[in-house]
Amino acid sequence: MQLKFISLLTAWLLLTFVGITPCKAVNIIPYPQSAEMTDVVFNKAKINMIKYVKAKDMPAEAYELHIKKSGIVIKASSDAGRFYALQSLNQLAEEETMYCGVIKDAPRFSWRGFMLDEARHFFGKDEVKQVLDMMARYKLNRFHWHLSDDQGWRVEIKAFPELTKVGGIGCYSDSKAPAKFYTQDEIREIVAYAAERHIEVIPEIDMPGHASAFNRVMPSLKGNDRTVNPGKEETYATLKTIYSELAELFPGRYIHIGGDEVNKNGWDNLPEVKALMEKEGLKSLNEVEEYFCRRLADIITSTGKNVVAWDDLIDSGTSPEGKVMLWWHTEHPEFLGQGADKGFDMVVCPDRPFYLDFVQDPDDKEGHLVWIKAVNYMKEIYEYKIEDNPKVIGVQSNLWSERVITHPRREYMIYPRILALAEKAWSLDSNIDYSAFLKRVEKEYKYLDTMDVHYYDFRNPERHPEPKR
Repeated sequence: MQLKFISLLTAWLLLTFVGITPCKAVNIIPYPQSAEMTDVVFNKAKINMIKYVKAKDMPAEAYELHIKKSGIVIKASSDAGRFYALQSLNQLAEEETMYCGVIKDAPRFSWRGFMLDEARHFFGKDEVKQVLDMMARYKLNRFHWHLSDDQGWRVEIKAFPELTKVGGIGCYSDSKAPAKFYTQDEIREIVAYAAERHIEVIPEIDMPGHASAFNRVMPSLKGNDRTVNPGKEETYATLKTIYSELAELFPGRYIHIGGDEVNKNGWDNLPEVKALMEKEGLKSLNEVEEYFCRRLADIITSTGKNVVAWDDLIDSGTSPEGKVMLWWHTEHPEFLGQGADKGFDMVVCPDRPFYLDFVQDPDDKEGHLVWIKAVNYMKEIYEYKIEDNPKVIGVQSNLWSERVITHPRREYMIYPRILALAEKAWSLDSNIDYSAFLKRVEKEYKYLDTMDVHYYDFRNPERHPEPKR
């Protein structure tokens, strides 16, 4: 009892004479691991008086932010940690009144991703840089870039210039639209821009399906209208050249090979596939697909990169070492555990609720499966339960662009749901509180207004009407 009295007395003395009365929760998205703020007002004129302290024992992306009357101290073991501390500091400084205190923070997941599809519709480097700025503010660190699909090939490959000159023609809404793509210099510029914001760019060249744009350029390697021929050695030689060039262009650790939704119709009529099945003892077209994926994974590994693929490849027989699988099949929740049990690093991105091409308002007219009122609400993303598993390394949202053409439409589909994704990826489960989150979203609406962002406003949907594609 005496010790309890002394503790209470000590607390009273601190509150009364030192002035460290705890304040309300800090207005930051994503919410930090811990924040002990005071009622001492910080003089924003000292916002640039920052001392950086190297703390070698801290995790790579962790930081401590000490806001004192005399100035600011940032402790971190890496440039990334310092960068994330500054993002939190910038958000605090946007408040009318900024307080002194201490924030200690680190992310829950190492993979905090966002995917942009530019194969269906092309946006250009200025739009991509805006996406990267958004990701940096909310501490997202993996930019998954979908650069090829049936509708278009969007990255210059010097060895095969026709891939962009011909394969870059068209988009989802206009098959004859002029070719649009990124030159290698533009790719390097965007990759460098991302690196400055501690974002790793992961290019995706989707194979063996979703390959119609590729087939327009390489008809001799066609398996059917949407796939390459897995029986031709020339297919693998061509892909090795492409992915080797891609590996030089993207200095990050990963290349995404796709591997999803492969339509194998007609493969059994290809003489090269018949010969392959006999030579390798393959009993079915599924085994042919698995063979292709294993060889493609080996090609990526030979370039020094790690393989990323959709969860369709979990049972392909490829080694899990150094490989990341993105679990997207909501209807197959068992895939997540199966992939982890096989030894793959797993990223959670089920289409329900993490796909941003689904609408977030049941009255919207455009969007994936909108005709059956399929809606991915922000609350569903925020409150989605992810069990602790050492092989589950992250979470990601994907924006497929079949029904996204314009700048306002892209913003409308991303915001404010990306805020929920960011908090899900960074914050501890113990800090997940949707009511408190919505209060912090109010401040972000003000920020988005200053940036002239056409976000979905669930408080008043008429304020920013749904843009047509």
